[in-house]
Formats: sequence, structure tokens, C-alpha cells
Amino acid sequence: MRRKREKTELLAPGGSYEMARAAYDAGADSVYVGPVGWSRRRSFYELSDEDIKRVIDYAHEHGKLLRVAMNTLPSTWEISKGLQKIENFIKMGIDGIVLTDPGFINRVHTNFPGLEIHASVGCSAMNREEFKFYADMGIDVVTVPTELNIKELKQLQDDDACGVEILVHANRDFTYLGRCTMSSYFKHVWKKASDGKNHFHGSPNRGGLCWRVCKSQWCLTEKTNGRASEFGSPEDLGNVAFFLFEEVPDYMKMKVDCLKIQGREYTVPLVSDIVKFYRELMDACMEGQDPTSDPEWIKRREAMITRRDNERDTKTKELLNECGEIKTTTEPVTVGEN
Repeated sequence: MRRKREKTELLAPGGSYEMARAAYDAGADSVYVGPVGWSRRRSFYELSDEDIKRVIDYAHEHGKLLRVAMNTLPSTWEISKGLQKIENFIKMGIDGIVLTDPGFINRVHTNFPGLEIHASVGCSAMNREEFKFYADMGIDVVTVPTELNIKELKQLQDDDACGVEILVHANRDFTYLGRCTMSSYFKHVWKKASDGKNHFHGSPNRGGLCWRVCKSQWCLTEKTNGRASEFGSPEDLGNVAFFLFEEVPDYMKMKVDCLKIQGREYTVPLVSDIVKFYRELMDACMEGQDPTSDPEWIKRREAMITRRDNERDTKTKELLNECGEIKTTTEPVTVGEN
């Protein structure tokens, strides 16, 4: 049975110990961090077990929560290794775990029945039957896909099988978020750590970084009688950010369990400002206000979006150059041949 929350929780990213502290200080109720090799990011934005313990201590000293994201798709060998890590995190005092793989979820709930488990957005739970499926497996809260509207969310919430966690800031992928396998087709590097864990650079689903090849310039071509013809102008595949704003008052009235911010790869000041923005917005809603038509709030949001886009564009270019298999100019890239 899931834990009932007295109020909607604001969940923020912790791509470093410093980021986690800044998120708490800016008003986050909880933070999620990823152990190295287990959380769909490059190791620079994941934390060592020692730093995770430091975050737990800081969180609990300030009445906050800490969750650990292990939302990759583990191999058979990695299941036992992952269970060992989770047992260690429980001893440290974590407040919950974020998982994606159904087999891993089943084992974690069986081994640690008192541990709160959140189903990652990568589970793509779109309907009430999937919510019931995950509830039966021991899931407490489900992070819902970004494609669901208010009416659909209310239907899921009315069933009360699992809590509802909504992404207020993330990216809308051209596939379902957390389901893309495109990156590993272009460059997939096996990199094993000293403990034997493979970090799978190029495959975020297995534990490594994503090259963001969808953000390169793509163009379809057709080859007929040895001659290639292009269709349309080169463009990326639509991996775009969103900062939900007008919807937040409705989410607060619904008393959803959690509003989540992504962004472990951002700078600490940007994460701090994003958290502060949503903390103040949520507090205003709880006081009966609706600031979504206020010009000053709109201006703040637009400035935040600009900062975020500039940061992400810089990192995307770095990843594409590091990948080396995709051109970062406007020159078309051939993706198929008939």
C-alpha cells in the first residue's frame, strides 16, 4: 500500500553533492541521485556511494528526502549486484528507489518489502491496467509519460492504485521518454569498472550516456537507379524541452503525489533557480493564487528557458563531437536507402 502524502512533493535532480544541497536549499522536498553506472547518465553526473551517504545525511538533517535512481535495464549478473547496492543504500538511510525494469522491480520488492519504489518514466505506464500491474508488483508511485493530459491523469489518480508523479521539466522525446535505443546504433563502447559493472557508453538504457544523435541534422533520402533524392530540409528529430507552467495549478488542485524536475547535467545555479521557481509557484497555488497569467512570472519562466537551452545546446554539441559518427553541421545525414 502506497504512502499517502499530505502535500504535493517537489522532486529535484542531484547530479552532484553540491547540486543536491543547492536543490534542497532552494526548496526541494526531495532529490534523486544516481549511483555510478546505474542511472542513465555519464558518470560525471552520477554519485559515488560515499557522496550518496553525504547527501542522505544532509537531507535528513534538514527534514528532506533522498531517492536513488537505478533506472537502467540490468543483465542477469547485474541483478544480484544491484540488490547488494540497494541493501547498502537502505543501511545508509535512503527514502526510496527509482526503477524501470519489471524483473528488477519484482526482486527489489521481494527482498526489501518496506522500501518505497517509484516506477521511472521509462516504464511508459499509460493506462490504469499498467498502473494496477505495477501496484501489484509493489510500486508506490509511477512517473507518468509526458503525453498524458489532465483528464487521463485524473482517471489514473481516481483508481488510487499508485501515486502519480508528473514531470514539470524534462524533454519530449520523439519516442517515449526513456525508451529510445537510437544512440547505441552509432557508437556503443563497453567500459567496465573495477567491480565488473559495464557502463555501456552510448546506451543509457544499460547504464551509460546518450550521444543525443536525434539532435543532429537529419534528412531522408531515396535511391532510385543509383541516384539519391532528398526529402525536405535537414532537421533534428524533435527532442525538445518543456517547462510546465499553466498546468501546475491544476496538478496542485488534484494533489498529485509529486512534481519532478529533470536536469542532472545542468549547472548548479540553473538547477537552483529552476527549483526555486517551482517551489514559489507551488506555494502560491497552495495559498489559493494562480500566478500563471502574471507578466513577471512569465518573464521569469522565459529567462529560465533561454538559460537552459543555451546550456543544453552546448553539451549536445560536445556529445555529438565526442560520438564522432554524426555530423554537427547543417549538411544532410543519410539515414536510409530504398
